[in-house]
Amino acid sequence: MEMNIKELFEVGVSFESAVGVGTKEERARVVKNTSRINLPNDLVEEVKKFDKEINFLVSGEIFCPDFQLNVSVVKRLCDLNQNFNMSVISITRGKKFLAPILKIENYKAPTIAVLDKDMNVLGVFEETPKVVSAIGNFEESKLNYFKGEYLIDTAKEIVDYIKKCN
Repeated sequence: MEMNIKELFEVGVSFESAVGVGTKEERARVVKNTSRINLPNDLVEEVKKFDKEINFLVSGEIFCPDFQLNVSVVKRLCDLNQNFNMSVISITRGKKFLAPILKIENYKAPTIAVLDKDMNVLGVFEETPKVVSAIGNFEESKLNYFKGEYLIDTAKEIVDYIKKCN
């Protein structure tokens, strides 16, 4: 069996449904992380003014701290612009179907495919923002990462992908 991006998007669930299956503690971390998302006003305005449909196909699950952090940012972007849609599929579906489509050899969750209205890939976010991935010794910045200090970097990276939409 194979699935294309459109089919994966259609079988996915909403962010709220994905979060809803988590434990009380996992759901609480999403709320806490969401409260830490302080986007600069210029970025908020840029997101609000974007007039094209954008779809986010997320492969991840609520138990994952990277999901709790970074997918909360995508949810915030969706809340800012009614043209943005999100669908969440499991890690298993992501590994089996999405990774080959995106040509990802070393699958990491969450994987967020940023798509235009026709489901063309504009960019792919994998696990953490690139600025975190570039840190040589993650152990040194891990605490800051889990405190949400890189959430703006996630937002900026996602918005950069959105800007590729023609």
